[in-house]
Amino acid sequence: MFEIVLIVLAGLLVGVAVLVLVGLVRFRSVRARHRRRVAAVHPEHSEPASLVGIASEGKTQARGVGTLALGPSHLAFFQLVPERDILIPRSDITSTRATRHFLGKTAERDLLLVTWDTNGLSDAIALATPDVGAWRDRLA
Repeated sequence: MFEIVLIVLAGLLVGVAVLVLVGLVRFRSVRARHRRRVAAVHPEHSEPASLVGIASEGKTQARGVGTLALGPSHLAFFQLVPERDILIPRSDITSTRATRHFLGKTAERDLLLVTWDTNGLSDAIALATPDVGAWRDRLA
């Protein structure tokens, strides 16, 4: 009986070890792809940020963490999971401001709200970033 318990425990331990190893490999792969996606916009500045929402996608969208990057021609947010790229041409940006409310959601600290107009269609994105004022200055 003792041998059976040891075999079962050893099998469980091996299974957990395999799951941890697969998770680490997958995490490294996601992180490497994320770095390549950010580098593609040749960022002048980038930092971690959280997506609060995009106006055109409505209230039920999921938030997500990623990297906010400012390149020569685009403001971009690269979400980690799910992998998603939001590219906004700098020339299309119509305003930036700080807000604590967006799509019915309220934040405890200021959010960066960026609005833009592409081909007559307006949209807005709200992001939680450590220094909203610095991002507004960069986008002015």
